[in-house]
Amino acid sequence: MARALVLGNGHLTACFDSDGNLRDLYYPYVGLENHVGGYHHRIGVWWDGNFSWLSSVDWTVKIDMVNRSMLGQILYEHKTNGLRVIVKCVVYNELPILIRAVTFVNTKRQAKIVKVFFGQEFAISETKFRNTGFYDPTKNAIIHYKGRRVFMVNGQSETKGIYEYTIGMFDYAGMRGSYVDAEDGILSKNAVEHGPVDSVMSFYADLTNRDSADFFSWICASHSIDEVYKLNEVVLEKTPHGMIHSTTSFWQAWTEAIPREFYGLSDLAVQAYYNSLFILRAHLDHKGGILASLDSDMLVYGKDSYAYVWPRDAAFVAITLDKAGYQGITKKFYEFCGQVMHADGYLHHKFQPDMSLGSTWQSSIKQKDWLKNKILQMPIQEDETATVIFGLWEHYKVSNDIEFIESIYKPFIEKAADFMIEFRDKYTKLPIQSYDLWEEISGVSTYTCCAVLGGLRAAAKFASVLGKYNQAHTCEEAVDELIGAMRNYLFNKDLNSFVRGIQVEGIAVKKLNIIDASSLFGLWYYGVLPEDDPMYIGTLEAVEKYLHLRDGIGGFVRYQNDLYYKDSSTETPNPWIVTTMWELQRKVVSAKNVYDLKMLSGEFDWVTDRLKIFPVMAEQYHPLTGVPLSATPLAWSHSIFVETVLAYINKMADFVKTDIIMK
Repeated sequence: MARALVLGNGHLTACFDSDGNLRDLYYPYVGLENHVGGYHHRIGVWWDGNFSWLSSVDWTVKIDMVNRSMLGQILYEHKTNGLRVIVKCVVYNELPILIRAVTFVNTKRQAKIVKVFFGQEFAISETKFRNTGFYDPTKNAIIHYKGRRVFMVNGQSETKGIYEYTIGMFDYAGMRGSYVDAEDGILSKNAVEHGPVDSVMSFYADLTNRDSADFFSWICASHSIDEVYKLNEVVLEKTPHGMIHSTTSFWQAWTEAIPREFYGLSDLAVQAYYNSLFILRAHLDHKGGILASLDSDMLVYGKDSYAYVWPRDAAFVAITLDKAGYQGITKKFYEFCGQVMHADGYLHHKFQPDMSLGSTWQSSIKQKDWLKNKILQMPIQEDETATVIFGLWEHYKVSNDIEFIESIYKPFIEKAADFMIEFRDKYTKLPIQSYDLWEEISGVSTYTCCAVLGGLRAAAKFASVLGKYNQAHTCEEAVDELIGAMRNYLFNKDLNSFVRGIQVEGIAVKKLNIIDASSLFGLWYYGVLPEDDPMYIGTLEAVEKYLHLRDGIGGFVRYQNDLYYKDSSTETPNPWIVTTMWELQRKVVSAKNVYDLKMLSGEFDWVTDRLKIFPVMAEQYHPLTGVPLSATPLAWSHSIFVETVLAYINKMADFVKTDIIMK
């Protein structure tokens, strides 16, 4: 089930599904150590003898981020009796505390007594075993712990604390879980359990002649019981309502610090812009890692999740945040990359946010040399290294932090540049084979060549700024050679387009004659060819012809016959937000006047149409039904949307400024 809401502060991150259940709770790193792991933290209500979990079919659900802040709101409407429940959620911006406020709206004053139940299923340190849970009567709170990971669950109804509680086991030896104990409206008050431990707590309110009642719950995370006690005291002192208000105000100030004129973009597009900024921020770890996706349901359908730092995906997020004016939070990402770079000057496939290597399905990282079909094969995607260097130049343009650049030039920028220069085939002058950005083929992809070119140009600019002119010349010389080699080897005259890539064996070259959206994107994004170049024009026309869906929901697919998450009942691959926004951004950048640009404003609707149920963007969508597929949310989807909005408003601002000057 897709994640519909992601909230975090860089230390504690919470993900909610499309029913409003808390399904992922990451601590102390974003994306590492999921202490819920796809199990359920439920909310249920009992009123005058009736009981219902809010995630049941009895309720309709609407999830959004509100008040232009990282404040989640989940609206439940009972389908038959008109009752309404509003849940507001924040991760406190200063400390690892998740707070939820539940408002029970007593429509027509039909309910007299109401109880709200919070059920928790923990999988501390990513396993449900060897956990302990107990009720602490001195604090009137519940503690879940294993070793150095401790969580306090507490709450209140107006001024009252926990009304009833129980600690039990779930998903073990036929036991469904303690949430079943809640369904008669009374909890058994079992005080301690170990193993696969869950808990339920309830809160009580008398609604006689009242329109509504408010309930609060919070989860404090730390490394010891003493520390969660201290965090609990912070909540009681500041009050949960006060902490929700201050957190909301903080994130509102975060956005208002960088005011924007959106030049006629729809309210939905503007809302999606701000929501995307918050979702991106929630994917940033306090040590600098930027996670690709926090949707743990990926584990249900495959062997792994997207909760890793892919240097490429992360670099695109950092580039977008820099362009949006948040360069103060992206510097840590480049420091992160500097620390994890291999001694030979490249970045591995992916990393965990604690800077350890992430999992990989690419060639063994234990060997000194990697051979595939008797050809050197490294377990990397070279575009990841290149994109980080390219992104670092974008960071420098807005930060002007020359001291930071000087400090990392030799150990990071120069080392990466030397690697990209040397990691080339002596015969073709193209990069040596590595995996493409889609992580599916080993070869020399057009996109990787474009990214390497962009990375080398950035390295040349850094070298020039620092007066290292010999190094700058070497990088620029490699760029010229690379452009010539791409024209010679990667363009297919019959298709009149650059193709996905080639595979080289000795002096034999095999073309992968597939039209790939990333080829066109790489050509214009990294400035490889001018837009009037015949090879560029041919590639543009091929992408439009072969990859643009004209039926169903529309959009652009990645490449011809893409099978990833494809529905076997249709011949059509899935459109991606990334590829669709690539094309819109290209048209925005190429717009010649205000009229052309205004004609593009409606194309943002393709994305906002996908956000009618909840505010997060998936990796891809079913081409006919529009159902979100794969990781949801995907940080890359949100970053390309924000970057495209920024391209639009910056281009419009340039046109307006030029028009004023001419007048």
